[in-house]
Amino acid sequence: MTTSPTAYRPAQIILHWVVFAAIWVQWLFNEPMKRTIEAMQTGATPAEGDMTMALVHVGFGSTIFLAVLARLYLRYRYGAPGHAPGTSPAQAKIATIVHWALYSTLIGMVITGGMTWNGVADLSYVHWLLNIVLFGLITAHAAAAIFNQFVRKDGTLARMIPALKK
Repeated sequence: MTTSPTAYRPAQIILHWVVFAAIWVQWLFNEPMKRTIEAMQTGATPAEGDMTMALVHVGFGSTIFLAVLARLYLRYRYGAPGHAPGTSPAQAKIATIVHWALYSTLIGMVITGGMTWNGVADLSYVHWLLNIVLFGLITAHAAAAIFNQFVRKDGTLARMIPALKK
């Protein structure tokens, strides 16, 4: 691709918000998942309702994985808009690193979670560490988008929320 697109494709925007919503569901069902894994590892029966919530966690984890792969494909196939005008080279580099770190962390979380859930290897500690990394990356990502939209007024956030476009 020789030129960057000027906007995200609708599918890229939808997948962004699908991942966002699915991550929140994951955080909500984290405790039942931990209890279910612990029960499975010790041969105990999971508490009432925990297995159902754990299966919801697994389903949404799979959704995140597929959505991230789809986003990566769309990014490869159609590209992504360049950084907003006025973005310094340092800010652009940081934004690029954060975006790729988000993709990598999400894929790493699905792999470590899946390996733990399926009894391949207990990577729950790595999964937990990646969760902390993910929280930090999401916080930085959201703060930068809000700062750029409302302080720099460069339209960054409006690229993922078309209703904000003037």
